Amino acid sequence: MTEIFDILDPIFHPRSVAFVGITISDPSHWTRTFWEAFRKFKFNGPLYPVNPRGGELDGHKVYLSLDDIPDNVDYAIGTVAARIAPEIVRQCARKGIKAIHFCTAGFAETGEKEVAGLQDELTRLARETGVRVIGPNCMGIYCPESKMSFDSSFPLEAGPVSVISQSGGNTEFLIMEAGWRGVRFNKVVSFGNACDLNECDFLEYFIQDPTTRVIALYLEGVRDGGRFFDLIKKASAEKTVVLIKGGFGEAGARATATHTASLAGNHLIWEALCRQFNLIRPRNMEEMVDVLVTLTFMPDPGGRNVILIGPGGGASVLLTDEFERRGFRLPPLPQSIRNKLVSFTRLAGNMLGNPIDYSQSMMESDNLLRAVEILTDWDEVDFCMGFLRPSQLSIEAFAAMFSESLSQAYSKSHKPVGYICEDARLPERNNAIFQLIQKIVATKMPLYYTFPAAAEALKMVIEYNECRLSREAAAAARQ
Repeated sequence: MTEIFDILDPIFHPRSVAFVGITISDPSHWTRTFWEAFRKFKFNGPLYPVNPRGGELDGHKVYLSLDDIPDNVDYAIGTVAARIAPEIVRQCARKGIKAIHFCTAGFAETGEKEVAGLQDELTRLARETGVRVIGPNCMGIYCPESKMSFDSSFPLEAGPVSVISQSGGNTEFLIMEAGWRGVRFNKVVSFGNACDLNECDFLEYFIQDPTTRVIALYLEGVRDGGRFFDLIKKASAEKTVVLIKGGFGEAGARATATHTASLAGNHLIWEALCRQFNLIRPRNMEEMVDVLVTLTFMPDPGGRNVILIGPGGGASVLLTDEFERRGFRLPPLPQSIRNKLVSFTRLAGNMLGNPIDYSQSMMESDNLLRAVEILTDWDEVDFCMGFLRPSQLSIEAFAAMFSESLSQAYSKSHKPVGYICEDARLPERNNAIFQLIQKIVATKMPLYYTFPAAAEALKMVIEYNECRLSREAAAAARQ
């Protein structure tokens, strides 16, 4: 292990945490966010609230300063005003605290020289004292294994995906949306302005972290292009890397500068980097979520031949268009397969081709199960996609029967399976759709909300797998 692993691993596994600048009087104040999250996750070490007014918080003594805490502290979360931040680093150094996360904004991202100088001072103090700084202007760390979080509603369970993000808001969106669809995270860091620890430090750590299998990055720029190039090359050789680069256009570059005071870089360089090292490159956070869902729940199909089945002739045509324009193939059913389906499937109202409009038989659980088994046992099929447009069926009845029929049917599939359940636009149907989606997620099938989203995510992941296998084969041939 390298020095950076030895530095960062204790930060993700602290034994005690101080919350500096937490508000005592107002339970709804934003500075209470971290405290409530750590308590909800049942962090198994001492928690020390710090506020110069003192008092008590949830049965814990509130200390006037870090200096007043009688015990050792491993990690601090700072929600103090920007002008006070340098003094808090000095207190950390006196106390022997090895790292502090500053959620506080109002530094270089403002573009004002005076407050940008405060960030320079934080950088200088980090180097002089050895106290490592995450941020400022960020949400910090979410690590379920260590029971650390910056949101009490995040999933409590750990998984294989680690995240490096300059944006706190995008980080929260990713965890909430992907977590709702079953993705679980290993370690997540929102690092903001990166006055000390930066994207390269965390990338180097995750490369070595044995519990991280997928590295997802949202970056607006990098501090050291040469180091980042070397690290992303190594990361892509050992793990699956998913990268969003924000701030490509002129306005986007300006937004980047005012968001995290970062250097955006040329978009052509980023595109070449992704191609060279086979990085999966979503265009936005919604696509990032879809990709992580696919990587988590869809085994590599090993090919591009897909069978589509669900209710709705017109819907199936549009879904076919989305898949075909992305290079997928829908092989026509041979007569032998059709004969098997016709033996138990009514012809009126169904279309037994590929795609398959199974409108009149979706509620016949035994027949649906048999159909999926037959279709996915066919050698010409690599994977199966089920689909549902809420207007095609009585969604209330469909949601009620899903857990006993549709989920059972797709669990019998001989090939990888995904499911598309479009959102309902009518408020009165939202509750039923919500229940249905919950049941789909519980089956651990990859779930998508739109036809294009499913096709695009599968395209990106399958292209990644094809490239990875091709490069592995070429490397083996050279040996």
